[in-house]
Amino acid sequence: MTKRNYATVNPCIMCQPMGSALAFKGIENTMVLYHGSQGCSTYMRLHLAHHFREPVDIASSSLSEKGAVYGGRENLKKGLRNVINRYNPKVIGVATTCLAETIGDDVPSIIREFKEEEGLGDDPEKDIIIIQVSTPSYGESHVSGYIKALDAVVRKFTENPEKPKIPEDIEIMDYMENMEILEYTEILEKEKAKENSQEAKSPDMKEAANGKLNLIPVESLSPADVRELNEILAETAGDYIFLPDISETFDAPLKEGLPKIASGGTPLSEIADMPNSRASLGLGVVSANLAVEYLEASHGVPGHNVPIPIGLSNTDLFFTELVNIIGCPVPEKYQKERGRLLDAMVDVHKYLYGVKAAVYGDPDLVFSLTTFMLELGMHPVLVATGSKSRYFGKKIGQIFEEIRPELKYSVLDGIDFDSLNDAVTERSPDILIGNSNGRYIAKARDIPLVRVGLPIHDRVGAQRILTVGYRGAMELLDRLTNTILEATDTFTAPMQVEPAAYTSKGTEEERTEGI
Repeated sequence: MTKRNYATVNPCIMCQPMGSALAFKGIENTMVLYHGSQGCSTYMRLHLAHHFREPVDIASSSLSEKGAVYGGRENLKKGLRNVINRYNPKVIGVATTCLAETIGDDVPSIIREFKEEEGLGDDPEKDIIIIQVSTPSYGESHVSGYIKALDAVVRKFTENPEKPKIPEDIEIMDYMENMEILEYTEILEKEKAKENSQEAKSPDMKEAANGKLNLIPVESLSPADVRELNEILAETAGDYIFLPDISETFDAPLKEGLPKIASGGTPLSEIADMPNSRASLGLGVVSANLAVEYLEASHGVPGHNVPIPIGLSNTDLFFTELVNIIGCPVPEKYQKERGRLLDAMVDVHKYLYGVKAAVYGDPDLVFSLTTFMLELGMHPVLVATGSKSRYFGKKIGQIFEEIRPELKYSVLDGIDFDSLNDAVTERSPDILIGNSNGRYIAKARDIPLVRVGLPIHDRVGAQRILTVGYRGAMELLDRLTNTILEATDTFTAPMQVEPAAYTSKGTEEERTEGI
């Protein structure tokens, strides 16, 4: 909010239930149900469908005035029955909205009653698994909703019923390192599970039953990004578990007989097998990755975190971590791609050096984009996120200090587009880099906008935008450079002598004038 406003004007974030849908939709045969009013699910479906250009089904318990007064117990039960009868999912992700949280519905209790009434257990092989996550819209953003949902999924499929869920010597704490989410009091067990008979290859790796690598990214990836990472892991790690996998669920091929729930997603058996992996690799260093933390604390799976591999150095870090964990060399294919990226960076240096940029979006996406801008010689004068983040400013400051310590810049978190507009006016960038919600600022200020992140509603192909890896960096580099060239018209082609055959002969009078 700005000094002249005491309320948020045009939020620079989306609400928590949106983030939960992004996580649940990346899991095999999963349906999402919002416990709240009908408008919540309608808005989310529309928002996601416009971005991914795919049909998105999200069910609702359809709370009305009556439910708001007397509680939504029966609405939720009826909604669950309808979802089971019409979609027959393997998993139902139940996310709460503002209304359900405000009236104080005891959702876990309602779900337990429903399971008893329907005779449902917790066996993934024969039962429908119901996973509840608390995601009121007034409690932070889609980033936290995504983090919470993934954590709930991993806990549900990997918890050991023989262990007490809350040890007596563990204090309740708020572990959302990137956000102030006071209502989220999930317990993280501090004591690692000790392996009595296993010999670790290194302090950061354990001998695992399946030998796989868990990859758990943040919310900012596109289906194209997920496909690229799947390809990289297939050629390096070999066996791996990617959670959540939206490569097909949000970008499905067109074919006859489309299923009610999009095919694809991380198999449930793979999620249950994550505690047996040799290590977990989280993409993102600003936002907390609770799923990675839980697997390490409760199952002894070493956790590692690297930035989203956007740009040269971040992709280098990603491959370096893979080499350290897996012990495999970097395939020649990616060494060549790295060389092509370096060549492309040299080619466009004269166009991008010193260009002032304003970067906004989700915390980890903005961090990686800013790193890439600095590598290209650009000057990110404004770095902003709509999420409230404790460590965002610190991380951005560190990357400036490492690459371009002489540059001056502004870092903002927890902002809306009204305050972003004021900051853009003050800093006068040459280009905006972020989602399509910033198009009004770009148009009003006559500044070009390179669309990255979510949502992108005014252009098609958002699900096919590739930014990760060396190849994604090259594609982003081309988009940035061409946008600058088009906006400034600074491209100068080599001087060429026009062939005589194409030289104007002039009029008859001009040709005979000197005779």
